[in-house]
Amino acid sequence: MLRALKLVVLFGLLTILSFAQVPTAPPRSPKDVVAEFWKMETDGGRLTPDGWYKASKFFVRSTPPPLNKVVHVIRSREADSVEETARAENWTEVSVTTNEVGQLDSSLHFRPSLKRGEHGVLLLKGPVVRFALVLTDKHWELGSDGARGKESTGPAQWLIDCTENASWVNLETAKRYVTSVRDKTIDPAVKRNAEATIATLKSLNE
Repeated sequence: MLRALKLVVLFGLLTILSFAQVPTAPPRSPKDVVAEFWKMETDGGRLTPDGWYKASKFFVRSTPPPLNKVVHVIRSREADSVEETARAENWTEVSVTTNEVGQLDSSLHFRPSLKRGEHGVLLLKGPVVRFALVLTDKHWELGSDGARGKESTGPAQWLIDCTENASWVNLETAKRYVTSVRDKTIDPAVKRNAEATIATLKSLNE
């Protein structure tokens, strides 16, 4: 009888534990999400198709890599600032203030952003890159073939609301990227552009 009673009590405890709510960790802050994305991004994380697909974890819905994307070149991520600039219940805006030095097009032509006024005074510093994030339990990742996967549901997390189609890389990453493309391409125009761009990027470190 006593043994049967113990079994009943044990069964009851196990039943209670099985229905107990397991505490979940709070979602990462929007600022932390953007800071992690910005580090991955400026280190060249989305310059390859595989990296672009892996980065879809930061977004609610991602799009395939653009055919002719612009690559923004910044001086250094370490000098950038990340701050939350607007907030609602399930929505927020996080802004990254950076220092862009120019843009690369698909043919590796480099267009400088630096503008100098009278007496060589530097006029341009920026821009501010703004990310809208939502707190959601739904997510769609890209497949390796570029197709959007099925909707998945999980713990609520802060995700960037839409894909940033332009890439942002730091100066050192830009030099490695242009050098790599130059060494692989058979297009003479792209090779010429790459040589000129590499020389310009090196001069920006001086």
